[in-house]
Amino acid sequence: MNAALLVGAITEILMWVGLGAAVLFGALALIARLADGTWAPIRAVVMDEALRWFGDDGVHTAPLTPELRAAANGDELEAFHRVGTAGDVRLHERSPLPRLLGGVALACGGVGVLALVVQIVTMVSTG
Repeated sequence: MNAALLVGAITEILMWVGLGAAVLFGALALIARLADGTWAPIRAVVMDEALRWFGDDGVHTAPLTPELRAAANGDELEAFHRVGTAGDVRLHERSPLPRLLGGVALACGGVGVLALVVQIVTMVSTG
């Protein structure tokens, strides 16, 4: 079997698998980002093993987790509250899942594009 045919076959497979996986993981990253919702910054106060803060629609309360307790500066805490929910609080505005899925999508897309370039170079050089 000719080496150029072998390289062409391998790069064809890598191109389609890489670009297909990039589309799949990119769509999953978008869905995860949309499902995460909107998180607004808050300044909460630790009271009676709970967090309390003022929102646009009144006073909110959330349970105090060990992670939130460790991040508290005395009896105050800078955190993020999910808009539209009663007690969802976390320390970071963005979830790491969409970023992870987006990174995997970029890596797969890079493999697909690199395979396409190698395939074109192989076709031109053996042409």
